[in-house]
Order: sequence, then C-alpha cells, then structure tokens
Amino acid sequence: MLAELLQFVVGRDEKRMRKEVWRALVPLLFRMSDQVPSVAKASREALLAAAELLKWKTLKHLLQRERLWELGACLLQNSRSRAEDFIHQSLPYLQDPQANVRLAAVRFIGLITRRLREQTTESQADILSALQPLEKDWDISVSSLAARTTSILRSPCVQQRPRGLLRALRCCWP
Repeated sequence: MLAELLQFVVGRDEKRMRKEVWRALVPLLFRMSDQVPSVAKASREALLAAAELLKWKTLKHLLQRERLWELGACLLQNSRSRAEDFIHQSLPYLQDPQANVRLAAVRFIGLITRRLREQTTESQADILSALQPLEKDWDISVSSLAARTTSILRSPCVQQRPRGLLRALRCCWP
C-alpha cells in the first residue's frame, strides 16, 4: 500500500520525493529496532517501499532476506557523500528512551566513523560529546558499544587518517 502511494506521489515531483525518501532512510533504519513490533514492522515495510522507489536492489534484497545487520553498511556504501548527514540524523536517536534504538544508533555511528576518512574535527567532537553520556547508559550493550566507539574515535589511527594501508597499520603498532 505504501509503495503504491509513494509511486503515485513520485509522479508529481520525483526529484523532491526522492530527496525526502533519502531523508527518511536513517530514521526508518533505527525504528526497525523499535520494541513495539508494529512500529518495527511498519518501518521495515516503509524501508522496503523506499528501496523500491529508489530502485535500490541491494537494499531491497537485504530487507527481504532479513539481513538487518547489513543495512547500515549498505546505506553507506551507496551514499558515502551523505555520511555527514547520516551522522547528524543519528545523533538525536542516541537519546531515545528505547535501548534497542540507542544501540542501533551507536552501531550506525560507529560504522560511519570507521568508514569516513575526511571527517572534520568539529564533527568528530560532536560525535564524541554525544556518545560520552552513553558510556554510562543503564543498558550494558549500549554503554559498552558507546565506550568502544569513543575509543576508536580517539585512537590515533582515526585522527591521523593515513592514506596507505601500511601507514594505517604502522600508526597502530607500538
């Protein structure tokens, strides 16, 4: 039903609609982790409709096969230029009341920061300040993942952003 509605609306202003669909991908990704089954299911269906609208076969395939852990990587692989926007969209979800949603947001931010090479220092500082309170989260999975992600962000390998593989390995050796 949603897919049919999206197709109808796209015909009117396709460019604008695609832009809005792109903006909805990250929130839908996080809401798939919602504790309320109907919300998680509706988010999955909406994400599937978005994949169809965007003609994104890989995303659609991952959703159909229920390979949810790969969705974040899929988003980043096809839209690396939107990584900074994805980070800013993710930050409010770090304060979500549901631990599952916070965990999904931390996981996605960690994935983005590991893949971003030209991340600005300001952006990195924003991420660190948003993750820091989560290191004391009541949910152990959220707090440990936030602590690991913070540690990775502060490591010299991420901060120096070496270009070559050997240089990247060399910065981590004692």
